[in-house]
Amino acid sequence: MKIELHCHTTCSDGRLTPEELYHLAKKETLSYMALTDHDTVDGHFRMEELLKEGSFHYIPGIELTTSQNGESIHILGYFNSDSYKNPEFLKVLRDLHEARNERIRKFIDNLKKHFDLTVDYDHMRRTNQGVLTRANLAREVHPLVPHMTYNEAFETYLDKKSPSYIPNIKLSVEDGISLLKKHGAKVVLAHPVIYKKNTLEDLLSHDFDGLECYYYLNDKALTERSLKLAEEKNLLITAGSDYHGIPGDVKHGYLGSMSYDENHLAPFLSWYQDGPLYKK
Repeated sequence: MKIELHCHTTCSDGRLTPEELYHLAKKETLSYMALTDHDTVDGHFRMEELLKEGSFHYIPGIELTTSQNGESIHILGYFNSDSYKNPEFLKVLRDLHEARNERIRKFIDNLKKHFDLTVDYDHMRRTNQGVLTRANLAREVHPLVPHMTYNEAFETYLDKKSPSYIPNIKLSVEDGISLLKKHGAKVVLAHPVIYKKNTLEDLLSHDFDGLECYYYLNDKALTERSLKLAEEKNLLITAGSDYHGIPGDVKHGYLGSMSYDENHLAPFLSWYQDGPLYKK
């Protein structure tokens, strides 16, 4: 059974539109897919008509950006009902959207100031439909430095060590978890492999429902450690490639490519199957 529980579209920083992602998931014969765009649920609305075909089970999700100890902590939220459509929740996401846009404007100012690289914000906004992130900005920067690979350009100009770097807005882990749970989501700590300033044990002291134990960048040791902690803390287990559709991408995997023990994912899928979206 092929499952993808962490992927992105043009509604945040992916390269495929929601419609294109749907058709790719269908082509790859996924059994379950969760779209988890950064800080937005817009892609779910765009997929609604296509999902009536019933080609695979669809789990609405989101990857919410929070912060702890000066580090961005990503929380995956999954819904088994249409509670993600709540107007109050959508307003919070719109406010976050504008804050992200302002961050990119400041990034662009710094790229000019420190590297004499000129990026047109208005062009970015016209050609990107969703939340603007560093990945969107990297697409604009890379052609300006053709001697570099995409990943080299990202690390040189947009990494946290770069003088152009602008921190993200500060939504605490606690507030992010509370927001998602208030609107009916199961909350899962995303990709523990990327965190450097927070230990996995410290992060799991928060009220998470689950842990992304199977992830594209994990080595065997981290996967086993994650599974052990999930068992000890009675957490749901998920698997995700973090697919972005970026050619030559070394930071993310391909859609539905993760290997996992189906028994480990069964409790998460059972929770989803108990909801009205599965049974409708």
